[in-house]
Amino acid sequence: MPVAATLSSAGSDAGAAQSPSRSSSDAVAARSPSRSSSEAVAARIRVRYAKTGKLRFISAIDLGRLWERALRKAGLPIAYSEGFSPHPKISFPDALPVGCASTGEYAELTFAAPVAVDAAIRDLNAAFVDGCEVWQAVPVVHGAPRLSTLLAASLWQIDYPSDTDPCDVDAAVAALRAAQRVVIARHRKSETVEADLRPFVHDLVGSGTCVRAVLLRSEPPVRAGELHAALAAFRPDAAGRQALPEPTRFTRVAQGAPAENGVDEALSGARVALGASGDP
Repeated sequence: MPVAATLSSAGSDAGAAQSPSRSSSDAVAARSPSRSSSEAVAARIRVRYAKTGKLRFISAIDLGRLWERALRKAGLPIAYSEGFSPHPKISFPDALPVGCASTGEYAELTFAAPVAVDAAIRDLNAAFVDGCEVWQAVPVVHGAPRLSTLLAASLWQIDYPSDTDPCDVDAAVAALRAAQRVVIARHRKSETVEADLRPFVHDLVGSGTCVRAVLLRSEPPVRAGELHAALAAFRPDAAGRQALPEPTRFTRVAQGAPAENGVDEALSGARVALGASGDP
């Protein structure tokens, strides 16, 4: 969806950037068990999974088919809905835009019979094609809140080309942080609707040639591409220098509750830091 953006500034508030690291704390937090589940058996489980590589170009419909094939290959007793067109009981709360990578996607699976959680996830990961991998899994206890209510915010990383000037990244981030309003134009089939992005940007930082941002859940959701458009609308000087270039990658790093300097990941509660940039 093409967007245009304008910033309305009031004062200055330059965000502090942290240096990127190849050893990302996101992956460490994601792969650390949120609880002891070696003996856990459940008929419903929630998972955090990664969708990377070529899989970032498949649609939500094709993603559902990919999961169904992997569950069948793994021999797991996924439950099916009733009716003329039964489908596996897999819930995906928030569709990822096509073309974006993610290490913070979530799903809830309902089985026809209880399964051993660790063994089920091991078999499922072995059945997946490259680019899809479950990082965390927890049983769903009786009375647990809906999964979608736990995903109040998303941590995104926008990577720019390696020859991008980090000073331009930092300047654009500072301008957006200082803005009272960030108006974007969403182009629909027959009309253009303006929306203020700023209330849904919980926090953001620049780090070298990437930007990390915590975006609050909204309807319609704020997309990372819209955030890039807002950043690119900033010109670092009156001469009208080139705006930020097109990103090389958008990655949804994690989802959960908005927190100071990051998000508290939905399944484990572990803090995923806003400034822990690197290879997500």
